Amino acid sequence: MLTVIFILLLSTVLFAGGQNVGTTSCMFKVFLSPKVVSLGGAYSTFTDADSLSINPAGVSLTTSKEVSFAYTKWLVETSYGYLSFVFPTKIGGFGIAVNYFTAGDMDEYDTSGNPTNKTFTANGVFTSLVYSRKLNEKISVGITGKFYSETIDDRSASSPSADIGGIVVLNEKLKLAAAVQNLFGSIKFIEQEDKLPLVFKVGGSYKILDNLITALDINLPSDNSPSCSIGVEYSLGFKDFAIPIRVGYNPSTDALIGFSLGFGFVYKDKLGINLAWTPSISELNQHILTAGISFKF
Repeated sequence: MLTVIFILLLSTVLFAGGQNVGTTSCMFKVFLSPKVVSLGGAYSTFTDADSLSINPAGVSLTTSKEVSFAYTKWLVETSYGYLSFVFPTKIGGFGIAVNYFTAGDMDEYDTSGNPTNKTFTANGVFTSLVYSRKLNEKISVGITGKFYSETIDDRSASSPSADIGGIVVLNEKLKLAAAVQNLFGSIKFIEQEDKLPLVFKVGGSYKILDNLITALDINLPSDNSPSCSIGVEYSLGFKDFAIPIRVGYNPSTDALIGFSLGFGFVYKDKLGINLAWTPSISELNQHILTAGISFKF
């Protein structure tokens, strides 16, 4: 069964990879959860409310209802918000996520490059609905239906899309995963049409100790070069709370040095507060902080 899943995922990518795929909003290039950010995006085998935007299969492995939200003040005046909710049922796991971005006010110029003394803004909203279930004790699969809408000044465009994914739990220490993001869809403004960036990823995680996990994702985007994401999480345990410390590396992250750091505070495995930090080496000389909170019930 696992072989069939991987063949179907790979066939989808190979078929679409030969097409001329463009890039739309940078919203598709930015990680929105501080846990995902701090692990460099190596999150395809994780199973919580933050995992559904990476691999929908993880939702079926959640054991309780969970809500997670985050905020990022990104480069220049751009900011991102993220809210997700997952809940397990007898027929599988369900999830919903809403992502948004806003670019703030930008100066307007005419076709000759002269300022018009006016401003405009750009924003977008990304809604995802997830269903995932276990095929057996080791294999889980999931599917995401997505709808993306974007507005630039008085122009707007929208598109549906979908993700699929699978996770194999080989044992209590080792997990493998595969996912395809943005299977179809495109955004068209006036005469310019860009397809949503198709991404195929395979990954794995290994629990070295009960409190030490390493993760690796190989990313194959159709509009960019292949890349590798690496993440390590070490959790300091105390009586009623834990402090996870995370470090990651992702060389494909735009305008950033590639490294990321993060930590959290988890109280009785119910309430979690997480922060992630990524330094910039661009001419903007900015440092990006992502903050989030999650709770289970």
